[in-house]
Amino acid sequence: MMKKAFLLLAFLCASSAALAQDSDQPQTYDPNATAESLGLEPYRAPEGFFPVFPWDHFDEWGDIFQSLEEGFKSMAECNCTLSSFVDDERGVQAAKENGLKCIYELRLDPSDKSDGNRQGSFDARNFSEEEIQEQIARLDALIKEQVELTKDDPDVIGYYLCDEPGSYHFRLLAVAVDAVKKYAPGKLAYINLFPGYASTIGANVDSQLGTYSYREYLERFVQEVKPQLLSYDNYMLDYSDNMRNIHRGVRHFIDLFEVRAVAQKYDLPFWFIGSSMCLRDESSPAGPMRYAYQMYTALAAGAEGITWFLFYPREEGGTPIDEYGNKTVYWSYLRVINEQMKALGTYLLAYANTACGMTPLYTPEEAPNLPQFPELPDNVLRNVRLKYSGYAEALEPKLMIGEFAQKDGENVAALAVNLNTSATERLYFEFPEGYKTLKVVSPIDGSESVVTDKQFERGFWILPGHGVLFVFEK
Repeated sequence: MMKKAFLLLAFLCASSAALAQDSDQPQTYDPNATAESLGLEPYRAPEGFFPVFPWDHFDEWGDIFQSLEEGFKSMAECNCTLSSFVDDERGVQAAKENGLKCIYELRLDPSDKSDGNRQGSFDARNFSEEEIQEQIARLDALIKEQVELTKDDPDVIGYYLCDEPGSYHFRLLAVAVDAVKKYAPGKLAYINLFPGYASTIGANVDSQLGTYSYREYLERFVQEVKPQLLSYDNYMLDYSDNMRNIHRGVRHFIDLFEVRAVAQKYDLPFWFIGSSMCLRDESSPAGPMRYAYQMYTALAAGAEGITWFLFYPREEGGTPIDEYGNKTVYWSYLRVINEQMKALGTYLLAYANTACGMTPLYTPEEAPNLPQFPELPDNVLRNVRLKYSGYAEALEPKLMIGEFAQKDGENVAALAVNLNTSATERLYFEFPEGYKTLKVVSPIDGSESVVTDKQFERGFWILPGHGVLFVFEK
């Protein structure tokens, strides 16, 4: 995950190739496959647990900036629910002491020091079939051995396998996922995927995905690896300078809707990884709006886990913890958004995401080569209207709505997200038919407040990049 500059280069060279699969390209997956036909076993998090965590590997930051114990205390204070990745008993214990769950990092190739990617054990491109069979046996034995001490620990929710694999890693990753399921039932075999702006076959750089399109990459991952969830990263809010460069910023939504579609097709949860720092020298630091924008849009699309890259510093800076181990202003901003994600994400665990759409970010004339996204759904929030203060009437309203249905009940919910990066919107709407009571869910603690007639008539202000969760009862 450290090779961010190359990923951006891949996007600049090959973004158009990654948007869609040409009809002349070979069909490499079964379009009719289902969760049932594949025998998928979706990951179900512990009851009431919504993952919020930083993408840091303890073996990379060690005790350089903070001790592990200090770091995990800081993560807990920052409203994380899951620690960064741990690789020994010390890490597991430190997570427990701070009320955090953890993902244990398996060591399947001691020679693999690829910045936490851990892909070396799974690349079979230069292996003979005999060597592949030897590696299969080796992976199975190593995983059996390494999960033994923690497989029954409720605070270890799963095991980290690798980051950003290409399709050429899928065969051996399937072996590893199967081994985790076999030797640690109920635990997660965790793999994070490339974003859609990674390079494809036919691009002007070496292919990272190893497929012709992102959809092909996602489909093959599900069908060949049989994962328990989808996890992916996308940092285009950073690269687009907070959506000022719409051709970059739109990639945030392209991937979000693509991953959502595949996750829903196969009844898999998905987790989203956003940027909490400056990824490149020319990037700007993240702040409350960008933190919120990334995570509220992911939550509206149905994400069931939230991750941040990174907690600890790199050269570009802007991280929650600085090079001296001190909390920064970004730590404060992150704590607030994590609090909101934890409250709303936990509340929505009782709901299923049923629809998601948005107002246009641009007209077909303004961006003829960019995709248009699903329109705003209107099953929950009917006849939506937006208004600004008198100082911002010239701005075009931008809104995203995710709809939800209660899993064991009749309630419906809608998360409305303000997609404007600089102006607060006031939202008005009508009740869905058959519902009498409207409640707003607190982003602080997940509690419900009944909306009075007067409050409803006044409308609901939504800050830039933020959202409001509405719940309707019969």
